[in-house]
Amino acid sequence: MPRVEAGWIDGIKYDGIFIFGIAGIAILSGLIIFLKPSMFLPVLVIDLLLLSYHHVIATFTKLAGTADDRKENRFLIYLLPFISLATVIALYGVFGVFIIATIYFFWQWYHYIRQGYGIAVFYRRKSKKLPKKNTVISQLAIWAIPIWGILNRCGQGWEEFLFLPFYVPKVPEWLVTFAGFVAVGSVVLWVLNKCNEYRKNILSLAQTSFVVSHMLIFYVGYVLIPDLNTGWLVVNIWHSAQYLMFVWLFHVNRHGKLEKTQNVLSMRTIANREPLKILTYFCVTLAMTFVFFGGLNIGIELVSSSTGILLSNIVVIGYQTVNFHHFVVDSLIWKARNKKNRKAMNIS
Repeated sequence: MPRVEAGWIDGIKYDGIFIFGIAGIAILSGLIIFLKPSMFLPVLVIDLLLLSYHHVIATFTKLAGTADDRKENRFLIYLLPFISLATVIALYGVFGVFIIATIYFFWQWYHYIRQGYGIAVFYRRKSKKLPKKNTVISQLAIWAIPIWGILNRCGQGWEEFLFLPFYVPKVPEWLVTFAGFVAVGSVVLWVLNKCNEYRKNILSLAQTSFVVSHMLIFYVGYVLIPDLNTGWLVVNIWHSAQYLMFVWLFHVNRHGKLEKTQNVLSMRTIANREPLKILTYFCVTLAMTFVFFGGLNIGIELVSSSTGILLSNIVVIGYQTVNFHHFVVDSLIWKARNKKNRKAMNIS
């Protein structure tokens, strides 16, 4: 009896890119910037245009991709954006730009962890042998290194994030060191647990590999790389690219066997595994990204010129409104316990 099951969420080709390829590209990007700091801006721009903004728009293909989706998610589509905008404007009016940048820094860190946690749950449920619920040791493996990482960044005393002033509480060095010991201990416990799963013939290669990539990315992005922005960029590339691939697979599984529509831009038409359709799918969603953020930029310039508020401040308000909406929506629509999501991803 084999001691290891593959447990791929789709197949070795897809999962190999999803788990190993994306993590490799993200870490390589950080290495390039570490060796040549002047490459930070070019890599950042490429990430924002092709991955980061793109993955935000990909959310709407899940949120509003069909008539049923739009009916089910009316509040998230039609009301939540205005609530997000009002909240960001209120925060700006009372505290200024720095509070928005501060909230974004900590919320996106949590958002990245939650995506990793959620995907790990999907992999666990895909396994035919692993228990469906995460154990305490599994939870520690997901959270310990990211918590060490964020405490490390706080301990470093940064005052600027992505060219914006922000605030992090001063964390004593002993606490960062203690968090590091806890993280290392958690990894050791997790490895021992995986050895136990191997002995019991229930080890999942895919689930194990994904959690390793999750821990590695957060270690590289928040501990190993000394520069705050470069480390963040590594994690952002990993997060955004993974999200794009996961959403594509969701649509392929959900729509692939349904009758195609006459609308050439319908998800039912372009979400399949044919190479040309894969290219079409990502070109369409990327075009949607440029249209949306192009319109957002025009609106930002008009508001800035009419109100006299600094353009840079309006940019922060506009883009963080979109980001905060995205964070809330993602926390609600991708639950593995949702039967529709499990059905679409072919998991139990």
